[in-house]
Amino acid sequence: KPRVYYPKIELVVDAELSTATDPYLDDHIFRGERLLPAVMGMEAMAQIFMALAETNEPPVFEQVRFERPVVVADGAAHTIRVAALVRAAGSVEIVLRSSETGFQVDHFRAVCRVVSAPLDQAPCTVDPRAIGLDPHQDLYGKVLFHTGRFQRLREYRALKATECAAEIMPDGTTTWFGRYLPGGLVLGDPGARDAAIHAVQACVPQVTLLPVGVEKITGSLNDQGGGLFGRAQERERLANGFLYDVELTDTEGRVRERWERLHLHAISGTDFKGPWPEGLLTPYVERCLLALVPGSNVSVAFERGQTSDRREQSTRAIERALGACGIIRRADGRPTSCDGRDVSASHCGDLTMAVAGHAPVSCDIELVVSRSPEIWSNMLGAERFKLAEVISRETPETLDQAATRVWTAVECLKKAGAGTTAPLVFASAASSGWVLLASGGLKIVSGVVKRDGDKEELAIALLTEVAQRDERSITQL
Repeated sequence: KPRVYYPKIELVVDAELSTATDPYLDDHIFRGERLLPAVMGMEAMAQIFMALAETNEPPVFEQVRFERPVVVADGAAHTIRVAALVRAAGSVEIVLRSSETGFQVDHFRAVCRVVSAPLDQAPCTVDPRAIGLDPHQDLYGKVLFHTGRFQRLREYRALKATECAAEIMPDGTTTWFGRYLPGGLVLGDPGARDAAIHAVQACVPQVTLLPVGVEKITGSLNDQGGGLFGRAQERERLANGFLYDVELTDTEGRVRERWERLHLHAISGTDFKGPWPEGLLTPYVERCLLALVPGSNVSVAFERGQTSDRREQSTRAIERALGACGIIRRADGRPTSCDGRDVSASHCGDLTMAVAGHAPVSCDIELVVSRSPEIWSNMLGAERFKLAEVISRETPETLDQAATRVWTAVECLKKAGAGTTAPLVFASAASSGWVLLASGGLKIVSGVVKRDGDKEELAIALLTEVAQRDERSITQL
């Protein structure tokens, strides 16, 4: 209901929120609290803008901020207030406030502008092959909190730590509001839009991300009834979050909506520690590498065995790590990439891991097995066994886990040509349990994970080289 209305100058509208009038709230519960989805807040802002500007065209959003969540308690009366003020010709400043804070705080805010140019419709292509990740089985209820109307991810066509492409299921029959309320949506399907945002969560699967801002949003999903693809690319990593560009395209590859520099905030205390679906291992391992070796540019891939031929399995995994680039086998059988990147692969049971990078790289995966300290000491040698004891104290974890870590790290050094006597020291440990080992300019990240459905733990090690300030490293002393 309007509270203030000065045509083409100012408009203030109140709206009641409850699970009866807004049933989608029951599908958007985070940590036990019903939160007004950001996409529904934007819908409210767009409707107010269009009424004040007397236009039928949805706006361009700029400087969008979701500064404080709108929490709707079960069974409680709740009111949101959307206030819009024209600041310049074609430009409207809009804020969304809540009775929860006495309408004294801007929960959401944005600048909405009249569309001045059509959205670039250059077609985009998406890989037709799906990766081995089932969103409903592997993500929703584990990594993603969304339920009901918001569970719209069908499958992923690409998934790395810094980028993804996901197919979003169409749904033109969803009821968003109460039976006797108008159901028109000027921005189109909010479920598809929200799915494009939370699809990015799989790029950072170990911690929950929530949107807190967007620099610019153009386009809309009006009249879009078919399937959609959400594509996202990381632009910047922040101390407490990430900036991503996100595009929604139709099945013909035309861009329908574009989000520039979407700010996703990492929520503390929400760490997901597994067991890990196989499809999430790639972004998870890449994230752990980036956390311990910032700036490293290494691509990781995992491939479940579909053949008993290990060479063929290595080829498949390496090609997935390389992306569009293929591999070439040298006379000795060692694989190299067509673009000069170094590659490596390792096998453990039916799982193959591959890595690719412009710097020297190698990897190794092994099952964590129980052995006596005497056996581990004989296998690793006295110095390496002492390193395992240090890792066991620093992590903390069992000696079997730590010793298997060291074993995989040594294997990485061998594959990199460093030799069995190369120095290897403990450098640091992350809160996730991953550790960083060093051998001169060679850095090795090591983690212990459990795959979803497996009883055994898996030790993973990944080696890469970083530039040194001094030719002589302290690890060589």
